[in-house]
Amino acid sequence: MKRKYEKPCYYCGEKAEENEHAPPKQMFKAFSCDSITVPACKKHNSCKGGSDQAIVSSFLVPLYNGREKYNLEPEILKAIEQAKSAFIRTKRRAIDSPLFNDTPEEFKDLPNLAYIVPEMDIKSWVRQLTAALVCDAIQDIDYTIKWEDAMSWSPDFIEASKPESLRFENGVSILRKNYNIKLRLEQLVWINGWSAHPRAYPKIIYYFQLYFKPTEIVFRHKFYNQYTWYVWFSASQQTISKLKDKISSQNAC
Repeated sequence: MKRKYEKPCYYCGEKAEENEHAPPKQMFKAFSCDSITVPACKKHNSCKGGSDQAIVSSFLVPLYNGREKYNLEPEILKAIEQAKSAFIRTKRRAIDSPLFNDTPEEFKDLPNLAYIVPEMDIKSWVRQLTAALVCDAIQDIDYTIKWEDAMSWSPDFIEASKPESLRFENGVSILRKNYNIKLRLEQLVWINGWSAHPRAYPKIIYYFQLYFKPTEIVFRHKFYNQYTWYVWFSASQQTISKLKDKISSQNAC
């Protein structure tokens, strides 16, 4: 029997027809944990669009390539083992590739990264994840939030027109600027968010934190203990209050 959804899509407010997992269930296949789910329309179910698996692969391919060079946590190795069969299926969307087209000899031993094709739109993907978590907290949609205008940024992500298209000098300059921005953001007072309940997500795999301003909220997402994404947006006072209540209730458990 098809499930009926009485609540609107977590992102756009249109009629919901299915569930969106936040974050996607592909991240947690190797673990015994519950899921955060919210009502979604077909357009904003990122699993149906194929972006979930490609983006998860883009996170894990560089870690897989560097598994012998770096000391990865057991949970990360377990996640890689579970997901690596998908690397072939997603290889045209999460492309195993060097970052630079002119890597100096002394850096030739660096493992390949993953080029995520623009069609996967990882910035929007992280916005949607944030919207789903907000919906989970307030059990509704805040129509005052303009998600398309929310800032979505990562110090670990560099946009490029194609794989292996960045010059080393340009790439290093971008990474240096990103690092300096990240240092400033890290000085904010971050509050731990919530997780799936009762069986929480493994924190090594995913967790998030929040920073509150009088009329704005910043989410800091951490994936696989490696990648940080920030989403900054304006919200109503009611939503800000409900998010704080959600955090307080989680901490009381």
